[in-house]
Amino acid sequence: MKVADLHSSDWAGVCYLTGGGSLLLSQLLSVPGASTTILDAQVPYSNEALAQLLGSKPEQACSETTARNLAMKAFMSAQQLRSTDSLFGLGITASLSTNRKKRGAVRAFIALQTMSRSQITEVKLTDSRTREEQETLLADVAYSKLCVGLELAHDSYPSCKTHTAHAQISHSRLYEREPFTLGARTKAYFPGAFNPLHSGHRRMHRLAQELLQCEVQYELSVKNVDKLPLDYFALNQRLNQFAPDEVVLTNLPHFFNKAKYLSTNGEISFVVGIDTFARIIKPKYYDTGEQLDEVIQFFITSGTKFLVFGRTIENKFKTINDLSIPEGLRQRCQQVEAKQFQCDVSSSTLRSET
Repeated sequence: MKVADLHSSDWAGVCYLTGGGSLLLSQLLSVPGASTTILDAQVPYSNEALAQLLGSKPEQACSETTARNLAMKAFMSAQQLRSTDSLFGLGITASLSTNRKKRGAVRAFIALQTMSRSQITEVKLTDSRTREEQETLLADVAYSKLCVGLELAHDSYPSCKTHTAHAQISHSRLYEREPFTLGARTKAYFPGAFNPLHSGHRRMHRLAQELLQCEVQYELSVKNVDKLPLDYFALNQRLNQFAPDEVVLTNLPHFFNKAKYLSTNGEISFVVGIDTFARIIKPKYYDTGEQLDEVIQFFITSGTKFLVFGRTIENKFKTINDLSIPEGLRQRCQQVEAKQFQCDVSSSTLRSET
């Protein structure tokens, strides 16, 4: 498929490339009509530039995870630049031949994000090719995979395996700007990333239902205050940990909006760990200190309640008594003491052990 055919389609998007892929960008931009397709393109080549773009330093620059994050970041940028359903984010990370000895394999990852799919392809290259030849092959494969993901052409490089996660019914609405929730409503929610869901979460959930004397739904938001949104690979993986009727999906990263859009008749309770509750009242998560005051006042006046589980942090079991909290909000909190529940298992620790 010719580049001119892509430019004549309805698709438009953003490209973020690191370590390689510049030839593809040159090919896309050198054909008339590029301005209708390429809304923005960046090449964050240094580690510092890559970290700045993604919001944090990736564990490895050339990896599937980094490529997927670049694609999601590009997709989000595209949504800011144009209002249409035919948007894409393309992310490429590459480790190509250079003038110094390489430690790892010569390879590249090509990721694509659209409203309906997440797609990843690994391209294995060889040292026998020159840098120019590697760039040429990468550009050809990346363009082919882009067109395949946009359903504009058949795959010209089936030997480069592509994995695709499609959006399930209604899931694509979670990636729109408007607040959206998916799942049965209840009076109490246990929000979290659940990466992975572990025995501590399950025990907290059971105890929360006993203490609150009502059904508690897990709540998983595809959008996060500190991280990029989950793509469909990650979303499907997280959902496979739950029974279909025990989790509510949202695109609400802030507890203020969770309380606003998940409440039933103005009543809602959240089950949170002390570390999560501490972040809720941190000014850095809001535009101004005045906005934080407004949020806290909303929690107080709306009847929002928090069931707060303590946790051992720096060899001390921390509770709400260790936090500086406005008295009105403190009265909306119920503390779970160490004798009732104590579990120091964390998802981050479990991820590091796998």
